Parts: sequence; C-alpha cells; structure tokens
Amino acid sequence: MDAQLRLLLDRMEIRDLVTRYFAAADRRDFADLVGCFVEGTEVDYSDLLPVGPAARIAEVAATIDAAMAANYGPTQHFMGNHSCAVDGDTATAETYCLAIHQYLDPAVDDGGRPTSALRYLDRLVRTPEGWRIAYRRAVRDLSVSLPARDVPGWEPHGRMGL
Repeated sequence: MDAQLRLLLDRMEIRDLVTRYFAAADRRDFADLVGCFVEGTEVDYSDLLPVGPAARIAEVAATIDAAMAANYGPTQHFMGNHSCAVDGDTATAETYCLAIHQYLDPAVDDGGRPTSALRYLDRLVRTPEGWRIAYRRAVRDLSVSLPARDVPGWEPHGRMGL
C-alpha cells in the first residue's frame, strides 16, 4: 500500500477510535470505553477525577461510571481539534473536547450545565484489533456553567440513535 494512503488510513482510524471513546462515555458503555485502550493501560485523569496519576483504565472507567450514575443525567462530549503523528506502529495524538453534563439533582443544578474544555494527550499503538490507546493524560483547561434549557423527553440513545 502506498505510504501516503497508509498514513491517511491510520490517522482516520485513530480519529475514529477517539470518537468511539466519547460515544461510549455518553452512552455509558464502559466496556466499550475500556476497549479503546490496550489492556491494563495506565492513564492520568488526576486533573478530572479523584484518582492518582497512574491509574489503570478499568479503575478510571469504574470511577467515571459511579460519578456519572450518582451525579449526572445526559452528557455530550464534542470532539474538536485533533492532531496526530504516526510513526510506524506507534502514534501520538492531542484531541480537544467540550464536555457538557446535566446534574440529576435539581438543587445542585442552578439552571446551568457544568461544561469543561478538555484535552486528551494520547500515545497509541497498532494492535491486531486496530489502533488502541497505550497511555492517556486528560487535562482540564477550563470549567464553566453554561445556561441550559431542558428538552422534554430527551435521553441518551444507543449506537447511531437508530
């Protein structure tokens, strides 16, 4: 295969993997979320969650699951700027994300939606199953509460909403 075509396909597959991660988080499909990583991957989500800087992804997913179940209704993760550099069977990527959450408790929800501007700094490897994240550091650049209006009957949906 032509080297330029291989590079384009690799970059597309990596972007699709990051998109899969965000969709899994919003669907609360934590098995799929963990499946985006090499088994046993250590991640640094200490900027976002009460976990250490070298936590295993399965532990982080369980922490996210518990926090979301206790505190949040629907969430939306919007993927923004994405850059990656591929070097053979390894790659690095930086992905911007806007994460919007809805509180479950109306007493906590002051009419706004907690929103964070995040960056995910990844090292990836090509595996027999495709590209997977081998290390991730999550960085919160900004947190704000955006005004919101409730949408009657809106709730998270399954894959592709079909």
